[in-house]
Amino acid sequence: MTIQIAPLAILILIVGVLVGVAVFKYTAHATHGIAGRGDLGVAIASAVGVASVLALLLAPSFGQAVPEVPSTPPAKGAEQATTR
Repeated sequence: MTIQIAPLAILILIVGVLVGVAVFKYTAHATHGIAGRGDLGVAIASAVGVASVLALLLAPSFGQAVPEVPSTPPAKGAEQATTR
């Protein structure tokens, strides 16, 4: 099974992950206590926040269902009834 992912969605995910890694590295250098470990919770929260904001700003139609297209065209009689 192949899953199609829009290029914009991939870009948003990559930016979110990069922000999360940057925040994790920054918090690792900012803390002096526990052997310089980064704050994983803050990194995940910032990555999710950035990805959410980008998704809302760049693609407001994210999460909406795609309208289904019928696989067969309607009968000619049904087409004439709708045009009148």
